[in-house]
Amino acid sequence: MATESYDFHILQLRYIREAMNNFANYRPDDWTVAMVDALIAGAKTTRTSFIDAKTDLDLAMGGRNSSANVAHDACVSVHGIMKTRFRKDPVSSEVIAKIPVDDRTPAETLRRGQSISSVWGKLPNPPGSLTPFKAWDTMDKTAFDALITALDQKLDTFTNENDDFEEAQGNLHKKDAEMEDYIGAALAQGRLQFPEGTPQREVIDHIPTTPAQQAPAKAVITVATSPAAGEAHLEFSANHATSYDVLHKGPADAAFAVVADDIIQTVYNATGLVAGAHEYKVVGRNSRGSGPESDVSVVNVA
Repeated sequence: MATESYDFHILQLRYIREAMNNFANYRPDDWTVAMVDALIAGAKTTRTSFIDAKTDLDLAMGGRNSSANVAHDACVSVHGIMKTRFRKDPVSSEVIAKIPVDDRTPAETLRRGQSISSVWGKLPNPPGSLTPFKAWDTMDKTAFDALITALDQKLDTFTNENDDFEEAQGNLHKKDAEMEDYIGAALAQGRLQFPEGTPQREVIDHIPTTPAQQAPAKAVITVATSPAAGEAHLEFSANHATSYDVLHKGPADAAFAVVADDIIQTVYNATGLVAGAHEYKVVGRNSRGSGPESDVSVVNVA
């Protein structure tokens, strides 16, 4: 499944939690805020496990494919040389001719390599030679077997990682269904409980119901004031944004730093600021990514 949809459900839960924080009489399914927090935390943990499992699977697949390519090239070369070296030995030539040569998958390459190794171990010395068959100076049976063993191990690793990935993906689907079920119930119960025109209904109706179709527009800071000594107050918006980052640079700072990360509120308040000019920027975010930074707003703090 696409994690974009999964992440959108986490975002919806965050909006529902915010509504529950604002209105004590909004408790879908009689859940507490702490229960919604636990669902969000569990969803994030499940997502992290899925991403880690996908990464491990991709690495295992890359290792398997690389090892298969090396083993395939060795099979082609060794088999071809083996046929020419034993061309004057009819019995050996007949056995060598039966070695499979059609290996389009790593598993087929493994079987091809194992067949070559088995035949190699039973061959007599090549006609006119006093020593066992060796394809070239650095490719004796031991060296060849090492390549096939490495491929076998890579295939085992890939199988194990694929099993882990399937389990993580199943857990992701299960958690997504759990989130989707609660979100649907919370929205339905909220719309039935609160009439249109009430503050509760207005908040619930503003909870997004479909993922973003485009990245956010440039954020705009509409209010930037210092309501009291050591304080700053910002209000902002961005079309298509579902959350925001707030960046700040104080009078003694060399660069901006994020002071609010992925918040769904469109208001930011800071306290305990030193006197002087404080600069702020805001970035809108949604499931499609981040939008352009807002222009800088300066708050002169007393």
